Amino acid sequence: MEDFDKKVSIKEPMETEEPVAADSPKVVDLLRRFLAVQQRRAEAYAKLKSGFGEYMVSGGELPYQQLCSEITVEFNDCSKQVLEMESLFLSPDYSRVDLAQLLRAVQAQEKQKLHLTLTKMVVGSSA
Repeated sequence: MEDFDKKVSIKEPMETEEPVAADSPKVVDLLRRFLAVQQRRAEAYAKLKSGFGEYMVSGGELPYQQLCSEITVEFNDCSKQVLEMESLFLSPDYSRVDLAQLLRAVQAQEKQKLHLTLTKMVVGSSA
């Protein structure tokens, strides 16, 4: 897996054409937290893919079921954290509806990606 941090990062100072608000460090910190959650998701996908490959070779049902349980907990935790961040962006402390909407859109895409990934694995295992 390629290094996620090399693909996406937030570096300060941010260059903008608009004046920087006093609360921008809070926004940057929250966006960094979001990127950390996305890193965890990427790692979970890599672990799931690897575990599925091992399952297809060995047929070990119990280890694969345990892995799936761990991955489910990880994805649920990631989703809860992003929903919390979305809520924070909507709060008066941040008032960043644009970023809240962006996080919501990412959540929807992540849900679709997970569904498609699992569908692909089920179809691939029955072929």
